[in-house]
Amino acid sequence: MHRLFPALIAALVLLAATQQTALAGDDFLVPIDIGGKTYTLTVAVDSAGISVTTDSKLVTVGQIHAVEPRATPTDTADLDAQKATAVSVPYDDLFRNNEEHVGKKVRYIGAVVQVQENPCMLCEEPSYTLRIAVTEGMDGLWDDPIWVDYTGTERFLEDDIVTVWGVVEGLQQYTAVLGNQVTLPQIAALDIQLGEVTTPQPEVTTPQPAAATANNNANLRGGPGTGYAVVGATQAGGVLAITARNNSGDWLQLASGDWIAAFLVDNAPANADLPVAQEIPAPPTPAPTQPTTETSAQSSSTAPSGFVQIGQEIEGGGWRFKVSAIHKRKAVYFYDESHVAMGRYLIVVIDATNLQSGTDYFDRSIAPWVTDEPGNVFNRAGTASGYARWQYGGLSSIYTDVNPGNFVRMAFAVDLPDDTGRVLLSTDIGQWIDLGNFSAMQSEDR
Repeated sequence: MHRLFPALIAALVLLAATQQTALAGDDFLVPIDIGGKTYTLTVAVDSAGISVTTDSKLVTVGQIHAVEPRATPTDTADLDAQKATAVSVPYDDLFRNNEEHVGKKVRYIGAVVQVQENPCMLCEEPSYTLRIAVTEGMDGLWDDPIWVDYTGTERFLEDDIVTVWGVVEGLQQYTAVLGNQVTLPQIAALDIQLGEVTTPQPEVTTPQPAAATANNNANLRGGPGTGYAVVGATQAGGVLAITARNNSGDWLQLASGDWIAAFLVDNAPANADLPVAQEIPAPPTPAPTQPTTETSAQSSSTAPSGFVQIGQEIEGGGWRFKVSAIHKRKAVYFYDESHVAMGRYLIVVIDATNLQSGTDYFDRSIAPWVTDEPGNVFNRAGTASGYARWQYGGLSSIYTDVNPGNFVRMAFAVDLPDDTGRVLLSTDIGQWIDLGNFSAMQSEDR
């Protein structure tokens, strides 16, 4: 008789659909025919609430609970007001700290990667699941997909450029064509429009913008990059007085002169509202004596003083780690998509164990960066790093949270000129790993 439970639900839905006002003292009889037998449900309304009984002892009716429907915009003005509060959370932060953004209204511009129409018998409008890539790379390629649930009459096609406003609902996992499990940030769409659309502003008095705050515990540095020394720190929720930015806008300068990565800041002023800092410190150079002996990347000879070799473990900053492998490539691949270097990519693979009592991510205290013998600092390539991690076996990011005692294998990519000589992996704990002569390394995709 458990089959009567769906029938009960259907009966209550039909009863609600009549839109008849229920008053205290009203009774509603709902006949249900199953297998040639007719059962009668009695829905009674009294001052204590609603109760449901049946004329058969074979049927058990559980306790009835009121369900709050999901809030939806009731008109254009309401929708515009919700869209006006949407922010653009950096993709890495949305993924890594997803639970901190659940319920937040966000806005993204991206390319539609996949469209799937969902079956829905009782829906007034069609329902779709879209995967939308929200980071534009070189040559018009888009990366960093999000999962978007959308209900509406507008039809979207693959490769459409769209603007989406929605609410962060968590993470969604699905099985890809090759059978691997893929996890994406999930957004419930408030609205999707074709093209790059400016958020409409409701005709109301605009409140003062919220103060810029740190969205995580973060290091403050002496310049715009992880190659600069740590000069301070801020706690999650700390208010930040932002006065300037670097040219690309991915680092922000505080009134104190210290710098913080932009993805670690909520409610930061838009780049257009911030001046470029007039005085940016020169990138630091490695402190130890530079190596003078030419050795290959895979040399087994003793490293110069102050340096360790590939495969040699280091302990510090709450981690035990080593560079376990390096790769040199002209292009890296994500399925059938490629990302090509201006010179060639150096891909660094790091094995690490979190020795701390709390969860942490590798870049926070170790902050590895690549420098050459003259002291030039090379930035990590974001999209290429994602492609390389997939290509070399689904490795983690140096921003991946690692629980206490757990081991993680990470990778990142750096685009180096072909004629770059000796390169080093530098860290915030004063350790340098000799990665060898880059120009002498053999490229794997030749």
